[in-house]
Amino acid sequence: MLNSLRVEYGLKVFKEHQLAFIFVVFLMLCETAVSLSVPFFAGKYSAYFIAENHGISNNHTLILLLWFALFGVHALLRFLSTYNVSLIGARLMAELSSRLYDHIQVLPMQYFKENKRGDVLSMLSNDLAVISFFASSVLTNLVPNVLVLVGASILMFNIEPSIAILICIFVPLIFIVLKIVSRGMQPISRALVQTQADSLALASENIGAISLIKAFNKESSESIRFKRKTSELLELRSQQLKLQALLSPLVQFLASTGILVVVVASFIRFQNGSISIPDMVSLMLYGLVFTRPLGSLASLYGQTQQVIGASERLLKFYHLESEPNHSHKIDAKIQSGDVRFENVSFSYRNRAEVLKEVNFHLPDKQTLLLYGENGGGKTTLLHLLMRFNEPTSGRILLDGIDIAQASNSSVRSAIGLVSQDVLLCNGTIADNITYGVVNPSSEKMREACKASGADRFIQHLPHGYNTQVGEGGVLLSGGQKQRISLARALLLEPKILLLDEPTSMLDDFSRQSFKEEFSGLFSRYSVILISHDPTLSDVADKVYKLELGRLIAEN
Repeated sequence: MLNSLRVEYGLKVFKEHQLAFIFVVFLMLCETAVSLSVPFFAGKYSAYFIAENHGISNNHTLILLLWFALFGVHALLRFLSTYNVSLIGARLMAELSSRLYDHIQVLPMQYFKENKRGDVLSMLSNDLAVISFFASSVLTNLVPNVLVLVGASILMFNIEPSIAILICIFVPLIFIVLKIVSRGMQPISRALVQTQADSLALASENIGAISLIKAFNKESSESIRFKRKTSELLELRSQQLKLQALLSPLVQFLASTGILVVVVASFIRFQNGSISIPDMVSLMLYGLVFTRPLGSLASLYGQTQQVIGASERLLKFYHLESEPNHSHKIDAKIQSGDVRFENVSFSYRNRAEVLKEVNFHLPDKQTLLLYGENGGGKTTLLHLLMRFNEPTSGRILLDGIDIAQASNSSVRSAIGLVSQDVLLCNGTIADNITYGVVNPSSEKMREACKASGADRFIQHLPHGYNTQVGEGGVLLSGGQKQRISLARALLLEPKILLLDEPTSMLDDFSRQSFKEEFSGLFSRYSVILISHDPTLSDVADKVYKLELGRLIAEN
């Protein structure tokens, strides 16, 4: 299954870049032809040089100049082929990275909850680099290398068939030895790819949690943990490098032995008068030419095992189920914020139900407070409304439209989400506030910030709206991040506002201020407030408690 998928995807990549690949192979074929012509000319003119005893004549000079030109053409072809191969590799890396990133973005939220971020980062960096190098450098060199072997064999056969047959018998023996020696390469390559991903995941996790590590004085233990992982990586890499380092000299040794056989056989045939000096010179030079592709083909085997491990992970990743394709869904026009849940149930994979037959109706421009214990499924309910997850049963309707029949983009554009864990991009405050809107006016941005209460503290910052927030908003306080997140949601001009624990980072005074400040704002939207604080019921038209997966109406 995976092998056929590798071939199918490889052919697809080739078709998309076939002109570039064909041009590179053409250059390599020309280089191969020049390489094979050198022994021919060397043999042909060696007798001429030996026969002349009067120093270097004009004819000698002409032949030497022709040889020099041949070497120059060979060097130029080598430059052009190497440059174009590298260029194809760079283009493949960029294109495959973009495709992989596009696929990452259409995966359901559940994937990111169940898998390490480092696995994805490893595929974007290491796995794609292995595959692009293999496709551009290794496979394109395969054709010229095979042609050199075939061409050298044919030309040796034309000179002396018995020696060519001897070489052709010797080559399969080399590859049998190669297969035996490198049979452990594939499992090592597969384990190496996974260990690299685990190492990157650990580093990514620790960098993201650096404040936690410092707060609990865990620098030493985390350093030991990371060194242990890098030691595993080093051990696997050492095994892989040992096998790779063994293959090339082993093949070179066997090939050199073959050349020695050619030399001895050529000398014997020369003594018998079967071949001339030019033929003997050509045979020995073709023997030398014969060894170069053998070394390349030996390294090809090891690189193939690496790409098998990398492609296996990528193909499995590409075949993960993405969010449903909504090209056939309706583009829902949400005019108001009427929200209705009808017998909605939900459970995560292999776990008990989180929500059980949830029913409620939130009319347009009313506020609903949903409170309950942590981990009770409150945030899950919001994620179902955002279509981050799909209900296991029941229906969710916006303005009477079943969101299962609507495109994700049309549903999400009607909703402004303010998460408990505020996510900010590494950029300016203005960049983060305008993230969901294309080219908004500065007036609208300021209005959204005033409504969220963010404008007051932004005006006191040295660079105002151009202040850098740092990665994840580390340069701002928790309350400031929440207000920027609310401004970002308001700028969308949504019909529905979802606020997940909006007062979690506020003290008692600030909570009371929050209720007074935003009670008027909430009257413009349909609002669902998620909290474990029931005192927010003062600003709510409807209050529900979520207990054991079921909604209990409070008023």
